Amino acid sequence: MSELFIAKTMPEEDWSQVLKPNGWDDVTYGRIITDNNLGVYVADARQGDANGKATIILPQWSDGTLHNPLSQERAKATATIEGGVVLYVDNPGVEIDLPNMSEDVKQALLSGDFKPGAIKQWDAIAQGLDYVGLDFDSVSRVLGASLGAHVASAIVHTAPGEVHLERLGLWETAGLDEKNNFLRFVANFLVHGGDGYADILKNNPEWVALRGVNGTKSLAKLAICRTAGLFYYPWAINRHDIGNTIIEAKNRKNPAIDGDTALTILNGTESKVSPSVFNDRLALRLAESGLRVVRLMSEGGVHASQDNIGWWTEAERYSESEAA
Repeated sequence: MSELFIAKTMPEEDWSQVLKPNGWDDVTYGRIITDNNLGVYVADARQGDANGKATIILPQWSDGTLHNPLSQERAKATATIEGGVVLYVDNPGVEIDLPNMSEDVKQALLSGDFKPGAIKQWDAIAQGLDYVGLDFDSVSRVLGASLGAHVASAIVHTAPGEVHLERLGLWETAGLDEKNNFLRFVANFLVHGGDGYADILKNNPEWVALRGVNGTKSLAKLAICRTAGLFYYPWAINRHDIGNTIIEAKNRKNPAIDGDTALTILNGTESKVSPSVFNDRLALRLAESGLRVVRLMSEGGVHASQDNIGWWTEAERYSESEAA
């Protein structure tokens, strides 16, 4: 494997106590509602460069641009480290204050197809880019964590012709075990998705303002108000072949990714939702298809590590340096 792709481990001590990155207080940010009723959270860390590059972040299973402040902090951290613009885009049908999931997206997700929802998200991305004076050709990176990794693959597959990515990130990709049935997959996520959550939120004193986030309460409210949003996405994950979607994206006419794109596959060594063995298989498959794969592992990391903004910040630094 080492001959096919770069493999590195991020030591636990490197992310256990992380300060806010330089320039954090200079980030401008805000949320817009697009014409097709998706929320886009925009974080802009450009310093004097009116053009710059843009990164698209796709949400985890139950996250959105309004109800989960951790999502907003992820966007700000990424923008600060990259010195550019980050657009954090809602998955259709999840955010409480926006319309329910449309029937076309529901039907597609039932068959494990994320592309119809991704097309709607591209419409929202276009409006978000226009909000900060950018076009599609500024999009240089797509990043998805957990469910967001599956959505990211569909985003790449449906990207407008002007988009060519320097980097694609798949972090803590959920549901890579093709032998799992739906109930086993959901049970595994509910049992292990929040592993270490309480400790994770208090490990970094610089992020003290986020300790009050109640993930259980937020999820319960979403389950009542957005039942479709919480059901259809796990169902789709369990039926989606993420590797095939990415390979198809690479092989399409005028693709957004090619052999020059750095594709980072990252998971925690202790993650039970996204185990290393399945990430290794995905990395090997994509490397054999001709993509440039950077395989990262977070020592001691679990699925909920992404809710530790210190972990997220350090993972961004590692990902950026290895991709270069």
